[in-house]
Amino acid sequence: MNVLLRAALVGTIIGLVEVPIYLYGPEDDFTGANTMLLTPFPVGLVLGWLIRLPRWWQVAILAPFVNIAIITLALHNLTFPEIMDLGVLPGSLVFAAIGAGGHVAATAMLVPGDRTLRASVVGAVVIGFAGMSLGQDAIAEAARARRLAHSGIPLIELGVQEYRPTHLAEWFGELEDGPPSVGLHYERLRDRSTIELYAMPETAASPQAACTQPVPDVTSRPDITGTCRQVSAGVWVRTETAYTRVFAKHGNALVQVTSDTVSEADLLAVLPTLRSSTAEELAAVGEA
Repeated sequence: MNVLLRAALVGTIIGLVEVPIYLYGPEDDFTGANTMLLTPFPVGLVLGWLIRLPRWWQVAILAPFVNIAIITLALHNLTFPEIMDLGVLPGSLVFAAIGAGGHVAATAMLVPGDRTLRASVVGAVVIGFAGMSLGQDAIAEAARARRLAHSGIPLIELGVQEYRPTHLAEWFGELEDGPPSVGLHYERLRDRSTIELYAMPETAASPQAACTQPVPDVTSRPDITGTCRQVSAGVWVRTETAYTRVFAKHGNALVQVTSDTVSEADLLAVLPTLRSSTAEELAAVGEA
């Protein structure tokens, strides 16, 4: 088998080995990251020796550093969770591509052979991952759409042209208390006033309970008091020193519409405009 093909095979296996380490390895981020960084060294040494890859031990030492360079330079805006949020199969293919690219490039640099061929191989790896770098936003958006689609949260947005979405925030209960939610931030075109729209499953709380103890948790400030009142059937308003919050049900969702710059009347006026959205539409807004 051609030397470069053997190197690609070794790198692919290394990349695929890292997938279960990420999925089922140490939960501690520091330990997990170091395990993934160190694993390619012993696995590369064993596999390189087994398939008799020329200068196998040198390649096994250099290849992980090439992988790190690829991740740092070509995929610097993507995290491992985002890559795997694409799905196990697409995420595994990305890991395999990184492993194969790193091992092939390291082999081309270290193993004797035709210089033109070796330079072409390294150039192809660089160009390939440069192209992937240009597609980082698309990859992140696809991962975000898949997370939203599988979150179990009703996806809702404003249905008026007066406001434009500026960014989206996902709160899925990993770092914060309270129910999972999606937050959309809007800017009013005429004066740049801002509105925040939070959507949660309707089982999170009733509008009255949510008004008393604001949800999601990321919007709750225990040191800030507020007064609640019902303004119509199923619609509650909480007035705080700076913020006004409106809570209501919309279909199978509990929503909170809040602002420190838009009046209560304007907040109530946007409730009838709420409409269902898709994961792709919301993902295109972009994260905060």
